[in-house]
Amino acid sequence: MEYATDVMFRSAASLAELYPLLWRHALTQFGSYEVLRFLQRGTNKRFAGEVLSDLQRRLEGIRVKHRVEENSIKMYDKQGSVLRIETTINNPHRFKVRRVCRNQGQPVMKWLRMRKGVADIRRRAQLSLAANARYLEALAVVGLSTPSFRLLDGVSQPVTAPRRYRALRPISPEDARLFELILHGEHALQGFRNRDLRKAFTQGSSKANSARISRWLALLRAHKLIYKVFKTNYYRITQKGQQVMATAIKFRQPELALLAA
Repeated sequence: MEYATDVMFRSAASLAELYPLLWRHALTQFGSYEVLRFLQRGTNKRFAGEVLSDLQRRLEGIRVKHRVEENSIKMYDKQGSVLRIETTINNPHRFKVRRVCRNQGQPVMKWLRMRKGVADIRRRAQLSLAANARYLEALAVVGLSTPSFRLLDGVSQPVTAPRRYRALRPISPEDARLFELILHGEHALQGFRNRDLRKAFTQGSSKANSARISRWLALLRAHKLIYKVFKTNYYRITQKGQQVMATAIKFRQPELALLAA
């Protein structure tokens, strides 16, 4: 089954200008963790499959494709002014669907392997649409018209929300490391919690690290880079947060650091 999401551009010229930035970002920034999360697959040690990304130049244009075992998600420009994100599910058994089954003769609801055919087609469509949406959300930082220094200047000032919070230091080693942890692909699907970030800190007591991360999360919330999911312990990244953190990390990449030296 193939499920596509099309983004219409006003003109072929506007897409032609942006598309090279999109496919370069997809190839260089979407690693195995990101691709697994796009297709709603676990990123723990139990996964023993293969994740591949490749680019193919065709007469119609350039296609980027990410594969997780038999299933895939790809991006290409179609008919000049259409950007298409397309999820293909060749093996639905890799996913689960909640449906009625028999347990000791009684009907019960369970999460079971998805079936082929039309029985679970609605669930396949839901999964594919969600995958396309996550992919587009991850591409939203590309082609920003706002200069990088303005993005970073905005969070380099103290804020009051309602109490005063310090300015961020977005390209410092400490803040950049925190940004990399938050932007990690394993958090793209559900978000992240304090204890998810705590795993990266091996020094100090668990209690001290938990308090330290809580202060960081409060700081990022005050600068509106993240928000807390209602009635949960999970946090998610705002659009502003995606822009600021991705820009800050790029500034610490070796080639940009040499240019700034």
